[in-house]
Amino acid sequence: MNAPADQPTRAEQQAISAPFLIENQDVVRMLARIADERGTEMHEVARLAVEDYAKRHDLTQCGPEWLERYWREHPMPLPTGVVVDKRFYDSLNDEL
Repeated sequence: MNAPADQPTRAEQQAISAPFLIENQDVVRMLARIADERGTEMHEVARLAVEDYAKRHDLTQCGPEWLERYWREHPMPLPTGVVVDKRFYDSLNDEL
């Protein structure tokens, strides 16, 4: 049995119903230059750029896998409950 496709969001519906227009000439030139270099369509370059951006800014991931592994292997110490007196430490350096 085929699962129903997810319903598009309001923004997706709006984007699908109207063509996407890039009015910034510098951005269009960058897309065109990359498309020429790669021998592909401009919309494919834009799709890849958005896909890459989404991967880089994925909010469900805290950090790269190697960093998460390091955090697991080297956890931060538990809080001691001791309240630090900032004025005392500032006075040691004559910062008051």
